[in-house]
Amino acid sequence: MDGVSTALEIINLIYTTTIFIRDVAQEVKDYGDAKRDISERLEHELVFVETFTDVCFGEERGFLRDSRVRESVKRDVTHCLEALSKALAAYRAEAWKYAGAVPDMVDETADELGKVNLKEESKKKWKNVMKARYQVWTKKAAPLQWALFGKEGMEELLAKYSEWTDRLRQTLSIILLLVGTPTLEFAASTQAKDLGVKEVSERQARVASAPPPEYCALKGDLKDPTNVVPGDGLIKGTYEDESGFDSADVVIEIRSYDEALSLAISERNHEEATELLEPLRQLTWLLQSPVDSSLSEKDAEEGYRMHTLSCLGFIDEPAKNRSLILYRAPSVLSSGQDVSTLHSCISKGQRPMLGNRFLVARALTATLLAVHTSGWVHKNICSRSVLMLPRSNSETFPYLVGWDTARQIDAGTSLHAFFELEPNLYRHAQRFGKPSHKFSNEHDVYSLGVVLLEIGLWRTMSTVFERPLAKNPKIETSQQHALFTRVNGMIQDMANGADLKREMGEKYADVVKSCLTWDAVANQEEAVESSMRLRKEVVDALTAGAKL
Repeated sequence: MDGVSTALEIINLIYTTTIFIRDVAQEVKDYGDAKRDISERLEHELVFVETFTDVCFGEERGFLRDSRVRESVKRDVTHCLEALSKALAAYRAEAWKYAGAVPDMVDETADELGKVNLKEESKKKWKNVMKARYQVWTKKAAPLQWALFGKEGMEELLAKYSEWTDRLRQTLSIILLLVGTPTLEFAASTQAKDLGVKEVSERQARVASAPPPEYCALKGDLKDPTNVVPGDGLIKGTYEDESGFDSADVVIEIRSYDEALSLAISERNHEEATELLEPLRQLTWLLQSPVDSSLSEKDAEEGYRMHTLSCLGFIDEPAKNRSLILYRAPSVLSSGQDVSTLHSCISKGQRPMLGNRFLVARALTATLLAVHTSGWVHKNICSRSVLMLPRSNSETFPYLVGWDTARQIDAGTSLHAFFELEPNLYRHAQRFGKPSHKFSNEHDVYSLGVVLLEIGLWRTMSTVFERPLAKNPKIETSQQHALFTRVNGMIQDMANGADLKREMGEKYADVVKSCLTWDAVANQEEAVESSMRLRKEVVDALTAGAKL
């Protein structure tokens, strides 16, 4: 039996067992206020399993039957299904318990239930099978068996469901990259919604297309702008559209013109200026893709969602030699609370509790995983590009901003030279100073490793390299290789040092070292393998610490 057939049998067992659990749970009287929530969550998981079966195992167009999906991805799906099936084992035993008392027409074995046909009439038959089993079981089961369906037991079961279906959902986003960018029609479909991949599907579809001709800079006005963190290029204010009827609280990222754009503007070379502004136009249009909303502590601890802000658009200000990227301010800022960056939080010196530092680290790694499985890269990960937004009186969530060029992985890149030292402290050898290679996933992962090092030691790179930055804030291209060797040597020494292990533990230190030595990828297939490794060796490796 091949891997796809094995996985299909397992998911069919999960599907039929879940029908039994749902039907029994509907009879339970002692859930109290939680009854509706338990019922809705069970139905949600059942819809996910059914839709995942149709989309991934369909005989004609099932994603897992596509030759472009590598065996490692299929094995991951099987692993997730086996883990979920194991969590259902006790409930499945109850569903099978009184087979002899079930009418002959539905007296089926576990093996037969594992071979559910994907056609609607077959699925309807098996729903009837499980309904008949549940009716017999509810009449004959002893109180001890009913204890399986107590409130505590159901909450524990639903937590397991959430854990493994979330993992399957993340793997599905990787599969979508492999089988080809889905269309916007798929992103808008009921299937995408039921599978929880609507947002990532639209991000993948949008990255492969161009902004419409009518998309341009915002024409409204910025009201009451205030500095957020001096030096981090962030301000806060209210955007009012040109009609005067609509307004929105925004966090604004300042993008100063580079030398070429400033020159084109000053010489009134409108054609060249328009061309030089095009990457910002494309970036902000891309960032208007749907973002993951209503993020919770549980998402940060064990989920795979993208922590970023919804982009409203951009304002061009040629008179000030800059452009502004506008993000919708989240509701937590409506009370007038300030916005801090990770860099400014670390610079204040007060260390958060260990669990919160793990939580921040894991949320950032999960965000980068979501970025890469959307087909994007960030290109500018550093502690100044991470907003720290309040979620309680003492704790904050990280949100990744400061994008350079979020673009398709296979797209070309400009090998533009960078001369400021501080941003280069976060950059891979191939991107340090004047880049020698086009940007790829491993460059983001390296930058992430430097930020994780900052979180672990609770020291910014600007503090670690304070004296070199004061003496040599600009990089001479002729010196960049020797300079990188010295910078990277110090970073590697800190990653391997006793301080990081003492602060965060051996596993955290291993995650940092892994990021700083991440393997290069040569094509999209290898990028997919890299994303799966990133999930296992980095994101999942931080999960236990995030729950402290």
